[in-house]
Amino acid sequence: MNLSFKKIKDKVLDVVFPDDLRCLLCGGELDGQEVFCSRCLDIDIFNEGTRCIYCDAMIKDDNTVCDFCRDNHHLFEKCFCPLNYNGIVRKTVLRLKEDNAKYLAKGFAKLIYDRLADENLKIDFIVPVPSHISMIKKRGYNPALLIANELSLLMNVPVCEALVKNAKTPNQKFLDYKDRFANISSTMQLIDGKTIKGKNILIVDDVITTCATVDACASLMKKAKHIYACAVARTNLF
Repeated sequence: MNLSFKKIKDKVLDVVFPDDLRCLLCGGELDGQEVFCSRCLDIDIFNEGTRCIYCDAMIKDDNTVCDFCRDNHHLFEKCFCPLNYNGIVRKTVLRLKEDNAKYLAKGFAKLIYDRLADENLKIDFIVPVPSHISMIKKRGYNPALLIANELSLLMNVPVCEALVKNAKTPNQKFLDYKDRFANISSTMQLIDGKTIKGKNILIVDDVITTCATVDACASLMKKAKHIYACAVARTNLF
């Protein structure tokens, strides 16, 4: 990607982030049209530098693929995550997920949009990672769907809720990729295979950790032509 992260920081339009909006992460005062305040910009919030060409995890400068992706085949072609999931980024994403901060979806979607800007991807449908109905009732919304809807407006690409989650996922905290994938796959179902058949799909989630969730989603959409994935932030495990 040729577009530098400095340009991404400066590129956000006033129509997307009005002047009276504060820092997306900490709520501090902004200078001009920037998304983040100067204090947050001094923190390691951007998933930049040398990254795996498949899973977007940060890797050593002399590599192109992380150890996991070298030994394992993903079911999507590539994923894109503008931020690092740690510190204040983690706190802010959790506010969207758990604290009814739905307004954050617009800013997060713009960051993903800018991350995709120079990739020249042809996307036919945006597919959000589904939430179980009990979580939707608890929150009042699916965070991934909120981001997908905002990204849809920016990309002029329709959202297709092709997947549903029929059961809660067991606690994943201490599980490896294989067990996470098995758990997640068993809870989801494809309900709109006809629409996505032969199409280019962009899966949207809030956070990508081991890629098990987006791989599980991709495994149910095998008849799609190309599958990509994106999220607000990437947990770097390497």
